[in-house]
Amino acid sequence: MNKDQEYLERYTGELEGLLLRLAQEEGLLAGKQFLETEDLTELYLDVVKPYLGDAVPDFEQYPLVSLGWIAFVGMALAVQWDADWEHYGALGGEQLYLQLRQPRGWDELDEYVTQEVLGLEAGGEEERRYTDFLRRAAEQTYSALMHEQAEPSSPLAFRLYTQSLYVLYRLGVSLGLAFLGYRYERTTLPN
Repeated sequence: MNKDQEYLERYTGELEGLLLRLAQEEGLLAGKQFLETEDLTELYLDVVKPYLGDAVPDFEQYPLVSLGWIAFVGMALAVQWDADWEHYGALGGEQLYLQLRQPRGWDELDEYVTQEVLGLEAGGEEERRYTDFLRRAAEQTYSALMHEQAEPSSPLAFRLYTQSLYVLYRLGVSLGLAFLGYRYERTTLPN
């Protein structure tokens, strides 16, 4: 493993730990790791490609939106995975992302996910809880990203940004699965 890869893995691991602790403090996640599915983890690269086309131009003026919206995408995909992955999974990451963004546009992707996909009441307590938490998670991620002091527009800055998106996506998937009642349970094998 080269030095850059070790550095990125350290950054990713530390950010994941920070966001997991925040979610635990908020009572949104339990356990020592994110909930995840192989299907959704593997889908990330196909989802993030079209996402970057919307997110990168917004980063300078709206960094929290640029970072945070991917967590809403992860939550929505977890709900779709649970509902009918045979159908949704066949669409592919780009199409799934576009189906989430297009109904209300990029600026209201968060509200579309919370209201239409998760079925939360507009302006209700649960919608505010998730929205406020993901704003806080995006703030912490932005702070971690800026703390690295990578030269703007450099290859390293872009890699740190995409690693940040990956962690936020996985956080969103985990929140979506927890919202649906999934959790890790310890089991023992019979003798």
